[in-house]
Amino acid sequence: MNLKSLFVFFVILGPVTAFAQSTVEMKEQAATRLEKSDKAMNVAYQQLIKVLDEEGVKRLKETQRAWIVYRDAQASFDCHQLAGGTMEGLEQLGSLDLLTKERTKRLKEDFERFK
Repeated sequence: MNLKSLFVFFVILGPVTAFAQSTVEMKEQAATRLEKSDKAMNVAYQQLIKVLDEEGVKRLKETQRAWIVYRDAQASFDCHQLAGGTMEGLEQLGSLDLLTKERTKRLKEDFERFK
C-alpha cells in the first residue's frame, strides 16, 4: 500500500478502523459508530416531537418512516459495487452512519425552527 492509498484509507474509514486486524473488527467498529449515531438521532427526534402539535407529530412520523426506507435503499445502492465482497457490509454500515448523521442534523434544525 503506497502513501496515497494509505491516506485515502484513513480518510474514508477513519484512523481507528485502519488499525483493526480484520474485516470483522472493522465492521464491529463501524456498527458501534452507527449505534452511537442512531442514538443521537433518536434523541433529536424525541426533542422535536415535544415541540410539535398533534398534526406535526403525525407528519414527522410519516416523514421518519419514509426516511428509513430511503436510508436503507441508499445504503444498499452505495455498496452495490462491492456486492458479495468482504467490504460490502462495511461500506453499507458507513453509508448508514453518514445518512443517520445527516438526518440528525436535519432533525436538530427542525427543532430550532419549531420550538
